[in-house]
Amino acid sequence: MTIRLLDIGGDKPIPYLPLPKEENPFLGVRALRLAERHPELFLTQLRACYRAATAGPVRVMAPMVADAIDVGVLLELAEEARAGVVRQGLEPGPVELGVMLEIPSAVLTAPAYFGQLGFASLGTNDLLQYTLAVDRGNPALERYRDSMHPGLLRLVRIAVEAAERANLSLSVCGEMAGDPVAVLALVGLGIRSLSMSATSLAAVRRAIRGADVAQLTGEAQAACFDRSAADARARFTRLVPGAAV
Repeated sequence: MTIRLLDIGGDKPIPYLPLPKEENPFLGVRALRLAERHPELFLTQLRACYRAATAGPVRVMAPMVADAIDVGVLLELAEEARAGVVRQGLEPGPVELGVMLEIPSAVLTAPAYFGQLGFASLGTNDLLQYTLAVDRGNPALERYRDSMHPGLLRLVRIAVEAAERANLSLSVCGEMAGDPVAVLALVGLGIRSLSMSATSLAAVRRAIRGADVAQLTGEAQAACFDRSAADARARFTRLVPGAAV
């Protein structure tokens, strides 16, 4: 079981914790950044995770991580929570710690902290938004919302290479993982674990089963240098069985 740590702020307010108004809450104090002001929120959740882990494997994933300092905060909170369970006279179970890669700096500095974690997941929805400075809810920016943008593909490749060096498990979640065309690019870049809605499974499986990995690898490397998301998408669309080109 993978449990995502508290992720509030931005578009996720909660009534029991009113937060100060921010000019740009999506870039403000949210998710793990709340730990400085409200560490008890995370400690309570982490203690519960350590207790639950006695019944089976538990992985805990922290969102909105920007760099190694944020990872240090996660590790400190986890250790304090584990110690709290012990002080309660209980036996904590094993918990594997990981992070969501949603901010470009988290990907670019991954070698500085991947060795301290067990896994990571690329949250491509937010990663695209922060990479291209795009408000996902603004219809006037539609052309920027394609996850096949070469800038995002390069970040995926950087994350894959860092994960391989650290022997760390890396997956992809978000709309990109359920897109049969984008999935071919992800496989070509080295991604082997995908998280998607059940409705996307059949189409994604068909696309992957009908593809040649060596060909995908070559196309993915080339797509990182395409001039647009449309060009990169066209490159892989022709490889999807039955797709209209």
